[in-house]
Amino acid sequence: MVAALASLGACSDKIDLGLEKYYWSADFETGNLSQWSKLSTFTPVAGELSSSAEAGAPNSFDGGQSNSADGELTVVGSPTHSGHFAVGSAINATGSVSYARLFRWGTLPQDAFYSVWMFIPANYTVISYWNLFEFQGRKDPADPASQVYLWSLDVARRPDGQMSWYVWDWQRSRQLNPAVSTVAPIGRWFRVEALMHQAMDDSGYVKFWIDGVLLLEASGVSTLTSDWLYWAVGGAAPSITEQPAEVFLDDAAILREGPGK
Repeated sequence: MVAALASLGACSDKIDLGLEKYYWSADFETGNLSQWSKLSTFTPVAGELSSSAEAGAPNSFDGGQSNSADGELTVVGSPTHSGHFAVGSAINATGSVSYARLFRWGTLPQDAFYSVWMFIPANYTVISYWNLFEFQGRKDPADPASQVYLWSLDVARRPDGQMSWYVWDWQRSRQLNPAVSTVAPIGRWFRVEALMHQAMDDSGYVKFWIDGVLLLEASGVSTLTSDWLYWAVGGAAPSITEQPAEVFLDDAAILREGPGK
């Protein structure tokens, strides 16, 4: 298994089958979190199969939310990326993992882009890691108790005090760093995107972008453990000095087309 780490650069990845751009999207303009639990269906076509489906067989996915006792998800009127509402994920990470996250889960497309806009209001003192965007899976798609972590996009504290991005590859227990240390934007909206090609053999790959600029990629790897995938956004961390640590989320989507499209 070989990981190919790409330096920062523009990307033009696109899955163009002449189909609708979105598999699913959520803008919080309902004033609640209901868009995240909505059932979504799609029928794979040739060249766009889910990891276990045949063309013409419908697949579905839905989702929900999860938070620890010291974490909270709140619909807010400010800040917003667009429209009237966004959601705030606030955690109080004082020694054990605190989390407040939104999920989409199920049999998701074999190739899809996952996108969300984020706003971090302050530069926090992250003691170990702060996870903001993650893929999880199941060893057995029929067994929720077999849930496993797959790919985590995290920030850590640099020696200069700023927060920088990296990816933790859970299947191979390794940290993947971009060729150029990249600081998380503070006090403005920025877009986080990932492309996953689902594969349980070494034909898989994942890519991550910040504001349409390629952060890093891993290729020639298995990307999941079965055809069940979770996508999570929002904060999770064991220890951050400032309380609460907040990230705001808006305009999330699962798409056929890639960054900047």
